[in-house]
Amino acid sequence: LRKERSRDAARCRRSRETEVFYQLAHTLPFARGVSAHLDKASIMRLTISYLRVHRLLAAGEPLPGPPWDLLGPP
Repeated sequence: LRKERSRDAARCRRSRETEVFYQLAHTLPFARGVSAHLDKASIMRLTISYLRVHRLLAAGEPLPGPPWDLLGPP
């Protein structure tokens, strides 16, 4: 019984997590067809990159040359 409840709770958490990732993916400035086919890691990577670019633009700083500079230090 305890194992079953734990399994159900984990399933519920994963379902909520998937819904949050779905919402986040559709908030990004991409076509719906693109954002619908992203995995969770890609959604996180694109969201972080988008927020960094947005922060740079909002601060009025010039964008760095090569695109990999936008990601900042590893």
